[in-house]
Amino acid sequence: MKRKLIAGILWVLCLAVLLPAQAEMRGYARGQGYVYVQLGSYPYEKDGTEKPVLWRVLTVENDQALLLTEYIIDTKQIIFETDPKVIENHSFRRIETYAESDLYAWLNSEGLDTLLGDEEIRAALMEEPELGLLFPLRQEQYLDEDTYGFSKGQWGEALNAYPKRQAVSTPYAQANGLYVERANGKSPYWCVAIKGAKDYKFGLVGYNGHISWGAYTNKKVAGLRLGLKLNLAQIDIDGGLGTQEQPYTLRYTGKAAEPAAALAETVLDQTAVPGAAEESPAAPAEALPESAGEAPAVEKTGVTLSFVGDCSIGDSIQYKGSETSYHKCIDTNGYAWPFSLVREYLEQDDLTLANLEVVFTKRAKHTDKLYNLVGDPDHVQALIEGSVEMVNTVNNHCMDFLDSGYVDTLNTLDEAGILHFGSVYPTNPEGHDDLGMVDIDGIRFGFVGFSYPQDSDQKRIANRIQKLRDQDCDVVIVSLHWGRETFMTPEPWQVTYAKQIISAGADMIWGHHPHVIQPIQMYQGKPILFSTGNFTFGTMSRVDPSTGIFQLTYERVNGAVELKELRVIPCQTQGSPDFRPYELTDPAERQAVFAKLTLKKEYNNLSNPPASFLESGIIRFENGQMLP
Repeated sequence: MKRKLIAGILWVLCLAVLLPAQAEMRGYARGQGYVYVQLGSYPYEKDGTEKPVLWRVLTVENDQALLLTEYIIDTKQIIFETDPKVIENHSFRRIETYAESDLYAWLNSEGLDTLLGDEEIRAALMEEPELGLLFPLRQEQYLDEDTYGFSKGQWGEALNAYPKRQAVSTPYAQANGLYVERANGKSPYWCVAIKGAKDYKFGLVGYNGHISWGAYTNKKVAGLRLGLKLNLAQIDIDGGLGTQEQPYTLRYTGKAAEPAAALAETVLDQTAVPGAAEESPAAPAEALPESAGEAPAVEKTGVTLSFVGDCSIGDSIQYKGSETSYHKCIDTNGYAWPFSLVREYLEQDDLTLANLEVVFTKRAKHTDKLYNLVGDPDHVQALIEGSVEMVNTVNNHCMDFLDSGYVDTLNTLDEAGILHFGSVYPTNPEGHDDLGMVDIDGIRFGFVGFSYPQDSDQKRIANRIQKLRDQDCDVVIVSLHWGRETFMTPEPWQVTYAKQIISAGADMIWGHHPHVIQPIQMYQGKPILFSTGNFTFGTMSRVDPSTGIFQLTYERVNGAVELKELRVIPCQTQGSPDFRPYELTDPAERQAVFAKLTLKKEYNNLSNPPASFLESGIIRFENGQMLP
């Protein structure tokens, strides 16, 4: 009994001696290594499952602690430049400071939100000048052995020459494309450094600990090992031993300060569009109507789909080698060019759809017609760069290079991860009959595509609508390549045809082919976009350049999915040699587009947009009915 009592007293005395040391928040010390803390959470597992983030404490000075993540937690590109042609030509946006980079904006908005969310301790973060609240370390810090415990020297031949600068990555980071060196399983990660004014390279800590220089790349070769600074006066150590196995846990004790998220408001607009011309039409956002100017950052409600018209990301084959061709434009300006002036809108929606009116192939054999539209298969990258996630593939040019060319297009889209749909020769055993289906935020959308629809196709379209309904599609959209080219109004047969397709169960008709926009009509509360015009088109004839981004927002209300809003962002397309559509900002020009989308007469049982549409370009709905 006495032995147990004495042992207990000794244990208490040991705790009394040890606990203060264990609760010490200190920086790196030679011979003692690092103290570790646990803070925030981030996707760790391959499937994105979140886990607490482990940090090492590098320095503690003046009640401020500098922390560094122990692992590489994510992969991001410094400038998000993925266009190899832009990289090759060195025509990308150059920066002089890290604060000008897109990485700075991303880390201090989405990155910070993912890491800390609404945790109170976020208020204890301290902003580092020119770095923000969440940041990579500077190059000189990785070279400071005495202060931070890293390895001296910038270069080394041996794989393990600088082991203290090496890091391993999470399964999530590796699953997102992070390069891992086979020899030791280490990964490269970024540090903050600009090689020189007007230059384009960032410091890179390589897999073997070397500090090298990395240019823009379309391969994700580097990851993020991040730092932040904490105000220790506002936090307490809440538990743990400060070891890597049992890190300290922290508790926020300070008064609520200005939210760390405030920085995000100042950096979200720093992203420049690669290749965007300075002289492109623009106007002050405050002088524009409701939907004009920069894409508004609003709280997300519902699911928004954007529809754009004819996109021929190539040329008629006889013009392919011309100095003013689409191919030359891509070669000169890069893949991001075609959608660069409107990309901000297409990035903010949930799904962007385009009518793909070109064949992605290297084949030369084509049909006997005046215009056979072809694009090099690598032009599919323009869709990726433009945030176009889905395309209709059936139109009067999809078979320009015969069935083999059409198959090349489908294979190219599949390899690029671009969704597609469309029925061509559906009654032929060797035809193609692809339906589209996408689930977004609990709403399932189905897509049917037909070209030059005939009376005999009505039943086929109705059957495919039903097939999608049988697969629990909440919204079915029918894409029709139809109508007379260059005519600004639909033909009477199209009006009748559209009613029949809506009656067969379609929730919306998306039309294209005339190369000009045509009016919007409502039937049974369902929108009919007779033609969405050209958007970015090679071998373009002289037609009315008015076009737009047609956005439809759906919400689930009391279990049912309803259309809540149709919004048109008025744009103007451009022919050779620019080819880029851009948003119209002049109020009179915007209203002129809205007027072209409104018929001057009424069709039986069809409705024009409300009078307010002529000013705002917006149609709102409630309980399946258009509001006045």
